[in-house]
Amino acid sequence: MRINDRLLTLVTGAVLAVGGATASLFLGEDETNAVSPVVVASLATPALTDANVDGGSDVVISDLPTNSVVATAPAMPEMPANEDNAIAGVDADMILAAVEPNARETGDITPTDLINLDIVAVAPELAFPADITDIVLTRTPVALDTPVAPRVTANLPSMAFDIAELVEIRTNDAASCALDIRATPIFGARVKLKLIAPCHPNVVVTIKHAGLQFKERLDGAGAIELKIPAFAEYSRFDIELADGMTSTVGAYIAGLSALERVGIAWAGANDTFLHAMENGAVAGGVGHIWRVAPNTFAKSRMNGGGYMVTLGNPELENAELAQVYTLPQRAKKRAQVVDFEIETLRGEYACGADMTVRMAQHRINSGAAQSELSLTMPTCGSETTSLVLKNAIKDMKVARK
Repeated sequence: MRINDRLLTLVTGAVLAVGGATASLFLGEDETNAVSPVVVASLATPALTDANVDGGSDVVISDLPTNSVVATAPAMPEMPANEDNAIAGVDADMILAAVEPNARETGDITPTDLINLDIVAVAPELAFPADITDIVLTRTPVALDTPVAPRVTANLPSMAFDIAELVEIRTNDAASCALDIRATPIFGARVKLKLIAPCHPNVVVTIKHAGLQFKERLDGAGAIELKIPAFAEYSRFDIELADGMTSTVGAYIAGLSALERVGIAWAGANDTFLHAMENGAVAGGVGHIWRVAPNTFAKSRMNGGGYMVTLGNPELENAELAQVYTLPQRAKKRAQVVDFEIETLRGEYACGADMTVRMAQHRINSGAAQSELSLTMPTCGSETTSLVLKNAIKDMKVARK
């Protein structure tokens, strides 16, 4: 038991000595800035004399190298009182371990081995290529021959051609030739009829409505615009071009309940007139409304009374014309009575000819109505040159409110 305690004490001292020597080697300062040698501790177990273990207090450690480094043993801890004094006589300067430093060659460090770095505040100016202006040619470029135009013989075929013979240019397609007809209701129970037929310039068109029909001619662009009095709440207009193309358009009309309307239509070269005698008017006097004194829509609204419009182109061959008289009802209306007469002149080319007069009416209490009247013109050479029909159209009688 005592031998084990002594061995433990020796090993502990050796470990502490080696740690201290190592720390002093790495942390020691040298005035010459030389690198300190590394000391390696020799941990060879020293030989112990058996004769002195049990009876004596001295421990002999032999066979130490000559150039050993001797470390001072740490202070011995106090032992309890009941322990024997077997190790009390151990010398405090007992050598615990021997270490031999390894030699290390160190070269001389001179200031020339260091690299000096100079910091330049401004970057050096870079060199630019020289401006070369004078260039001397040492060789003359080879002159190229001027190309010679090819010769064209006179017997070659002509390349002239007509582009119209090779390319078919379509001026009017199906979409652009379609009829564009619009019927727009306007004030006064009328319709603004607009017809566009771009592929039918200057073509005669026949317009039919409420039993009446008349003819007009389209302008050079194939268009026409008319204002036509309507006779029904839903007014239908049939369009027929002279080349056979037909179409139909319709419009809903408002305001028919505030007016009365009468119209006639005929065909032929003879002159025909619808006369409206308002409130006992005489021929040529105030209140006599006819083609020569038709009044206007605006004046009728301002001053009262009726107005007349003529539809159709009388200059056309086989002309068809129509005349329509309208009597608007005023808010504060007075009693009105309108007598109608139909007059037709024989004319130079209508001697003894049969004639048909179509009539259309719209009355406030009875709505729309259509009828026809056939008559025979006086023969040529007779004293009678005209016909006047006084009872062909029923008189208008508007009661006072």
